Amino acid sequence: MKMKKVMTLCLATVVGMGVLSGCGSTKSEFKQYAKCAEVSDYDGVEYVPASREVTQDKIDEKIDSFCTDNNIETKDYDSAIKDGDDVNVNYVETINGQEKNKNDDEAGTSVVIGKDALAPGLDDQMIGLKPGTEKKITITYPDDYSDTTVAGMEAVFDIKINYIKITTTPEYTDDLVKSATDGKYTTTADYTKYLTDELQKDTDKTADSTDRANVLKAIKEKTTFNQYPEGEIDSYVKSVMDNIESSASQYGIGVPTFLQYFYGYTDESAFVSYLQSTVESVMQEKIVVSSIALEKNLIANDKETDAYKQKLMDDNEVDEDTINSKYSASDLKFYATEEKVLDYLMGTAVQVESTEASSEDASEDGSTEAERTESTTEAASEAE
Repeated sequence: MKMKKVMTLCLATVVGMGVLSGCGSTKSEFKQYAKCAEVSDYDGVEYVPASREVTQDKIDEKIDSFCTDNNIETKDYDSAIKDGDDVNVNYVETINGQEKNKNDDEAGTSVVIGKDALAPGLDDQMIGLKPGTEKKITITYPDDYSDTTVAGMEAVFDIKINYIKITTTPEYTDDLVKSATDGKYTTTADYTKYLTDELQKDTDKTADSTDRANVLKAIKEKTTFNQYPEGEIDSYVKSVMDNIESSASQYGIGVPTFLQYFYGYTDESAFVSYLQSTVESVMQEKIVVSSIALEKNLIANDKETDAYKQKLMDDNEVDEDTINSKYSASDLKFYATEEKVLDYLMGTAVQVESTEASSEDASEDGSTEAERTESTTEAASEAE
C-alpha cells in the first residue's frame, strides 16, 4: 500500500500540476467534458461512511512522538565505542596519497556504527576505541562498490573520535509538557486532550474526503463514458513523459532508471499503460463533475473560486504566488466547482451499513482530483 501511495503521489505531481488544466473558465469548456457521457442517477447515492474513531493506539503514537521530539542529547567522552553507537568524528580520507574526502571542522561528522556510512569496513575498526583517540584506519573498497571512482582501491582514514552522542527519550510528565509547550499546557491530562482533539479533527477531515471520493467513485462506476475530449489523453500522457524525461535529465539518469526509482516500474510500456489508465480515470471525474455542475447550475463564480484559492493558501500555509505557480485559473475554477458538486452530492447521499467488501473498498486511498493535486504541492516542492 505504501508503494502504491508513493507512486500515486509521484504521478499526481506530474499529472496534476498544470498538465490537466483547461477545464473551467467558461461554461463551454465544462460542456466539452459533459458531452462525453450521460451522467444520471447521482441523487441518493449509497455509501459506507469512513471510520471517525480515534483509537488509544493513535493517541499513544502522538504521545511517543512528542516525547521523541523532546529527546535529550548528551556527550559521552569516556565509554568505548560499541555497535549502534552514534559517534562524532573528524576524518581525512586519502587514496594513493591524494586527499579524497574530509571533515575537519569543529562540528564533526555523525557516524552510526554498523551502517558503514563513510566507507565499508571502517565502522568495525572503530569499535572499542574511546573519545579522544586518533587512529589511521585502512580499508579496501569492494570491486563492485557503487562509486566506481574508488571501487577496488585502498583508502586510509585518519580518524579522530570526538565523542559518543547519547540520546535519551524523556518520560511523559507534567514537567515535560510544561517545558516543551512554554507553559501553554501544564499537565499531561491537558496535553493529551489537546492531542486527542487534534487527532479527531484530522480523522474527521480524512473521513470527509474519503466519503466524498467514494460517492463520486460510485457515480463514475455506473456511468458509461462514450468518448473523451479528442486527443487530450494522448496529449496528457506525452506531457507527463516529457516532464519525466526532463526530470531524469536533471538527475543525470536515464528514463528507465527514473521510472524504476520513483515509480517502481522496470518496463516503460507498462508504465505508459498505467499512466493512460490513471489519466483516463481523472478525465472521467472531470466529465462527471462537469455534467452535474451544468445540470444543477453549480459552476463556481469568481467569488467562490477566490474563496477556494484562499482555502488552499490557508490549508497549505503558502502565499498566493505559490498557489499561482502550481495552479492555473481554470484549475482553480474547476476545483472550486468540484467542491460545490461534492457538497451537493453529499447532501443527497445515503449512509448504509458496512459489509466486508465495502469496508475493503473504503479503506483504499480515496481522494478527488483536487485533493490529489493539493496533496502533491508539498511533494513536488520537496522533489525540487
